[in-house]
Amino acid sequence: MAYDYSSENKRLELPNPYRLQNLWLWLCALLLIAGGVLCFWWTRQLLQAEAVPSGIVPLLAGVVLLGGGLTSAAVAAKRLRFFFGRGRPVSLADELQPGMTGGSKRANALKEILRQGGLTYPEPQGALDGILYHWLPQLITAPLEVQARARRHFFNLVALIATTLSFAVSWLVLGDDRTRPWIGVLYFVFGAVFLLRPVLRDSRASLSMASVIGLFAAAILAPVLIGLVGHALPPMDRFSLSLQAAVMLGTGLVAVVLIALAVRAQIGTPPAVQSRGEQHKLSMNAPPGMLLDELERKLQDEWTEGIPNRRYARLEPLIDPARSTGPFAGELLEETQPLPLSGTVAPTLGSALANPMHRWLLVVDIYATLLVATAVGLMLYFVSHFHRWEHALHPLSLASTSVILLLMAVFCFKGSAALWGRFNFESVLLWVELAGTFQRSRVGTGNQLTSRLNTDSEVIRTEAMTLRVWRARIESVVFGKDGQRQITAMFSTTQEARDLVGHLVAFARSQSVLVAPGSAEDEVRIQALNAGERALAVPAAPAAQLHHDIQAMAALTQAPAEPAGTAPAAARFCTECGAALPPGARFCASCGAPVAAG
Repeated sequence: MAYDYSSENKRLELPNPYRLQNLWLWLCALLLIAGGVLCFWWTRQLLQAEAVPSGIVPLLAGVVLLGGGLTSAAVAAKRLRFFFGRGRPVSLADELQPGMTGGSKRANALKEILRQGGLTYPEPQGALDGILYHWLPQLITAPLEVQARARRHFFNLVALIATTLSFAVSWLVLGDDRTRPWIGVLYFVFGAVFLLRPVLRDSRASLSMASVIGLFAAAILAPVLIGLVGHALPPMDRFSLSLQAAVMLGTGLVAVVLIALAVRAQIGTPPAVQSRGEQHKLSMNAPPGMLLDELERKLQDEWTEGIPNRRYARLEPLIDPARSTGPFAGELLEETQPLPLSGTVAPTLGSALANPMHRWLLVVDIYATLLVATAVGLMLYFVSHFHRWEHALHPLSLASTSVILLLMAVFCFKGSAALWGRFNFESVLLWVELAGTFQRSRVGTGNQLTSRLNTDSEVIRTEAMTLRVWRARIESVVFGKDGQRQITAMFSTTQEARDLVGHLVAFARSQSVLVAPGSAEDEVRIQALNAGERALAVPAAPAAQLHHDIQAMAALTQAPAEPAGTAPAAARFCTECGAALPPGARFCASCGAPVAAG
């Protein structure tokens, strides 16, 4: 059995827990199919001998046996390969899809488990439950499925014991040859309606206080009452249900006792429960939502085998845009992908006998296989000798007894299968709370009078925010692939919680309140602005000097042309920007930088 995930980690592979029970189911299927085929063969022989009425009985028996065999084989075949796909095991609470916010009642219950550091269990109700929990004090800390099955089978056990004792006293002690057939009919009907039918449906027996009083009264008064009205009842020389009633009560009592012992073996020792939260006060120059975003990035980096965490609750710390200050609150509740506990292996015959949790389950399956083998033998004996009996009412008890044994075998296999399908997982449950007050403010950079580059930003500060981190490694159990999962143990992970708090605190302290350009294009433009600012910052020349320069420039422009033999003046360029300078220029016309006279 394996998870349907793209991972090479072998921890994601689970052994098939039904492998051992499948062996007994295949054996039962072989016995039943072989018996059904043999009955069909006898039917063929009777039809060839033109004994059509006699061929109906083996035909019906063959249909029953073959149908049971094919059903057993189908159940075993379905569980040859067992997969846990995506989304399994089921989550502890309703999951939130990406981008969604909110929570649920079950998510709130998980928060309380982390906050209180303890698991809660329902209080036992009823008189029989009080006796059961008094005998088994550790049952209160067992998984809820184990508790429910323990209460159910204990109630059925008490009902079967009371009915069996009442039947034994009424039939063996107070009954006689004339009343015993009717006593058998009475208890068979009572057992089939109030005991057998609920037990086969995997529910509690329909036994109330009035039923218990009726059983005690029937044990003592039934023989007398039947004797008083016996003359008005038809004779039952060849018909009796006493054997069927005894087989039903006896085999059912043994089956319930064995399953009750198997359930008791699932209890174990009380689990460890530890949980501790880390609390820190911090302030940061950023909206609180940024801290929640960083938390999500951190958790995504730590996904188990790259499998997304299961999000159960998320509350965004909203900021009211119409207020300059106000409170906020946020939270995040997630669980990592559950992994099977280390050391989980497929049960074998040797390991099942050595493991107390599996030993009684193996005994239940062996008992069910023996019931099937006995039922097939009785059915074949009944079919092979049916045509030899003159009156078939008495031999029909063999066929009905065989059917009862098959039904009890079904009950045993269903009861053990529910416990074979126990899966234990471990995961990490994390809950982070944010609560505090925000403030709006404006921060600017640059000199407003002399600077040519100024920035202005609106800052939301988080003041004295309370950061709480609850983190625990949990163990959970599920019965069946799609069964409800329940937390059975919880272990505190203090160091990991402190590391997460430290990471979030470091992120909060690294936030800045200033707005500064950081791209390459911004850097080029800033250099150009700085150059212009330096040019404008050069002291202005005196007015007399400027007048003299203007007159000199005018004289140069009006001077006569130089003789042909005179060499032209060398070209001059600005040392700051590289622009060409006119002759006699004292300042660059492009950048305004002063130049040396030449």
